[in-house]
Amino acid sequence: MKYADGEMIHRLFQALQGAYRELEGVEETVHRSSGLTSAQSKNISHLLLGGPMTISDLAFERGVSRQSVQVAVSALVESGYVRFENNPRHKRAKLIQVTELGRSRFGVAQRLEYEILQNAFPDLAAADADAAIRVLQLLREKLSKLQKPTL
Repeated sequence: MKYADGEMIHRLFQALQGAYRELEGVEETVHRSSGLTSAQSKNISHLLLGGPMTISDLAFERGVSRQSVQVAVSALVESGYVRFENNPRHKRAKLIQVTELGRSRFGVAQRLEYEILQNAFPDLAAADADAAIRVLQLLREKLSKLQKPTL
């Protein structure tokens, strides 16, 4: 088996960065077409996967500012997709819980997103998608273990 050299890995990273920029460009459109904004979808997804958490915890999990999560969660509360609950570990920091309406809306939105993506990539072979997923997971794993350079 021939292994990729540094130059090839660099080209892979460049291709990944380009693909990510394109993804960012269409992400909001895909999410809005499915009925939720990108931020709403990401917040609900994290809450469904991680369970109830505080605004600060959700911001940390998503790697975004607390303020942006606060704005997005406020909209979700207004829509009835999430609610605040008492936190047994902290009197002031409430837990965000996805409501049944939120679960249902997220499920519908996710199915619509899947349909949009399927229509956008009708000829993407399952084996190619699986290989790409494996490579991206490996890259993420390896990159997370690299020593971060100090400036």
